[in-house]
Amino acid sequence: MSLIAPITTVPSDKPPTSRVRLDSLTGLRWYAALLVACFHFGYEEISSGTSLHVFRLKEIVYAGPSAVSFFFILSGFVLAWSARPHDTVTGFWRRRFARIYPSHLVTFFVAVVTMIWMSKALDLRIALANLSLLQSWIPNRKDWWFGYNGVSWSLSCEFLFYLSFPLVMKLVRRFSTRGLWATVVIGNACVVLAPLYMKSVEHATGWDPKFLLYVFPPMRLVEFVIGIAVALLVKKGAWRGPGLTASLALSVLVVFGPSHVMPFDFHWAADTVIPYTLTIAAAARADVRGEPSPFRNRINVYLGEVSFAFYLVHEIVIFSVDHFLKSHHFTIPLVAHLGLVLAISLGGAVLLHEYVEKPGVRLLSGGRRKKQSATA
Repeated sequence: MSLIAPITTVPSDKPPTSRVRLDSLTGLRWYAALLVACFHFGYEEISSGTSLHVFRLKEIVYAGPSAVSFFFILSGFVLAWSARPHDTVTGFWRRRFARIYPSHLVTFFVAVVTMIWMSKALDLRIALANLSLLQSWIPNRKDWWFGYNGVSWSLSCEFLFYLSFPLVMKLVRRFSTRGLWATVVIGNACVVLAPLYMKSVEHATGWDPKFLLYVFPPMRLVEFVIGIAVALLVKKGAWRGPGLTASLALSVLVVFGPSHVMPFDFHWAADTVIPYTLTIAAAARADVRGEPSPFRNRINVYLGEVSFAFYLVHEIVIFSVDHFLKSHHFTIPLVAHLGLVLAISLGGAVLLHEYVEKPGVRLLSGGRRKKQSATA
């Protein structure tokens, strides 16, 4: 059977599935962002807590980097779900630029101010790489990947996703159901098995496995394409997988269980790519069918809407709060320290979302933006 389906038009009185609000996916975004924030808090230098408490926190949030994989799969899913049939390439690129760059630019300059306050050196080359979202293409240079606002390395990957999406979508949307399933299965297999070959690749290229598995944009493109294929399967009503409860339980189990005992290189994405794929598909299908979901309430949805801003500000807050406490010789319990960081990060995220992200979208996207859930 061919993997490419013929292009046909089927009349239907039903509204397009893509008009369904995917509020469950929006709500889930918040918990992924929260996992990343707690990971960074635990693994960055912090001034509070006993060594035992810090160790326990690190154990709990060990799989935090895998949440980025969730975002990459979700990004492909949402863009495919909401793709406009007659959209232009430049129109799509303009809207994606409006969605991420104003917030990136503002948080970059906030990072510069905090670095000056902390007497850290500024490197113009790293700054330009960060501003141009090219930092993740530099092999074996953590100072470049994570310079200034370190979390923006993932936007370097998203930048490649956005550039390639019109072409990838044009190709993948022609796949038959069987072709879409093959894309999902092969994509997941590639992510799961990739760590097994990293030593050989490192020997041949000299590139750090972390660069290849976690930072390098072309490697992360696989997860983005998985999301596109899953979205098209759900749209066609052809997705066959466990429900939201089972999928979510599997994700939680893997994040807090097996990922701790697997080889180190597996915890970037290989451990969790299958559970995350299942969870994203199940959450979307639950919304399409109107099935119960714990992530669809107004609080979760709003937290999901500000999660991108929260992701951009949280590491700056971690470093700033820690520097302030050390400078003033303050000692507070670890839980209080974490709570303070999360509260300030959430407050900053709301400000960034309401006064930078949303106005930036309205100003730069060429028209009034229609509210959508689960925006990438």
